[in-house]
Amino acid sequence: MKLKYIALATALFLAPAGGVSASWVLGPALSVAADDGTFTTEVADSDMLHRKLPVYHGANLLARARINGAIEVKARSFEESLAKRNSTWKTEGWISWQEGMAGKDSPFTSFLLITSTYPDRAAHPTSYAHTMTFDSLGHRVTMGDLEKRMPHLTVGEVNRQIEIQCRERQIPIFENHHTIRKLPDTFYIGKDSHLYLVFQQYEIAPYSSGFIAIDMGEVQG
Repeated sequence: MKLKYIALATALFLAPAGGVSASWVLGPALSVAADDGTFTTEVADSDMLHRKLPVYHGANLLARARINGAIEVKARSFEESLAKRNSTWKTEGWISWQEGMAGKDSPFTSFLLITSTYPDRAAHPTSYAHTMTFDSLGHRVTMGDLEKRMPHLTVGEVNRQIEIQCRERQIPIFENHHTIRKLPDTFYIGKDSHLYLVFQQYEIAPYSSGFIAIDMGEVQG
């Protein structure tokens, strides 16, 4: 199967007042959070935390409970970490989300939670993409599950695609220090049914390169 090329690196855009831009999208085949029937967005703001979380409304009650439970666990962990930071240094935080494959006829439900912290007087925020992909019953999909569906999904092929896609997109990466030794566990399945591996800021490239999403081709149903 010929791999479709797409790679995107982008840094988190901050509005003048310090807020996260609503139009910023981390990678290909994602959309900014929208109330589209599969998800709604729950908004809660405080002085130091700006929270927009997805709420899943799939028909399967067990899947709904599993997916929403996983979201709450991740959000609670971030909130506790932010509160701990604020006990020693004023730090503003954001949680937002972006949607990949989703819908009543989709074999997977895939989305990202983006968490960001911005300590007072810091040069820039620190952001992290938490990717979540579930099957139709609400079980987490792992890289091991995807390896069974995608025989070409190997460490060697991922390293080759990093080189090809970043070179074609002119994305600066760490010279001789970006080679991965195991398959990453941070990934999403996009609206185009493709698997995207997400490399965090600083992981294989300098901060200026932002997040990097590497397209590994279509996930076979």
